[in-house]
Amino acid sequence: MTEMEVVAVQLEPNSNHPLVWLRDEDRQVFLPIAIGNFEAVAIFMALHDEPPPRPIAYDLLRTILEGFDVQVEQVQVTALKDETFFAEITLIRDGEAICIDSRPSDALALALRVDAPVFVADQVIEEAGLSVKREDAEVLGEGSRDISEMVEAIAEDDAAEEVLDQVAQQVVALKARLQEAVALEEYEEAARLRDEIGRLEHSIEK
Repeated sequence: MTEMEVVAVQLEPNSNHPLVWLRDEDRQVFLPIAIGNFEAVAIFMALHDEPPPRPIAYDLLRTILEGFDVQVEQVQVTALKDETFFAEITLIRDGEAICIDSRPSDALALALRVDAPVFVADQVIEEAGLSVKREDAEVLGEGSRDISEMVEAIAEDDAAEEVLDQVAQQVVALKARLQEAVALEEYEEAARLRDEIGRLEHSIEK
């Protein structure tokens, strides 16, 4: 096993699918792993210390583990079979080690939140690792910015219910103002309010 660290999340140029990049201590070997959009955002948030508006699954899992006095000892990327990576999370409770099968993306997202070390099987590095010149390694950190739009999208999805409630309340208030404007024969203001109500109601229906 080789200890590695998560250094970046980037969008793969051809497919536009996210990759998480791991790097060994000597910066000589990099390991890209394809992951899902949500997991990419979760890893990006942890890497850049950008908490979501509300706790996502990995934050909740960390809180639960802490509440039951369970430590994440390490995560391991253990195998690569048919282009699929496999991982394990090792937990410690009351001095007893418990190994749990996991997707690498989930294991890495959790590891970053609890500051647990990440190890990769040597066989996996041999099969999928990339040797990168030290000067080229600097570029990897820049690609994380490509994922920023995904962070905004997930944050919007996470807060969608709350936003919709706020919009609905705003529509109710605007309709009351519209009735008042009509009663006062302020037709220009009424037309403006009508358009604003239509725009908001259309956004709710989307």
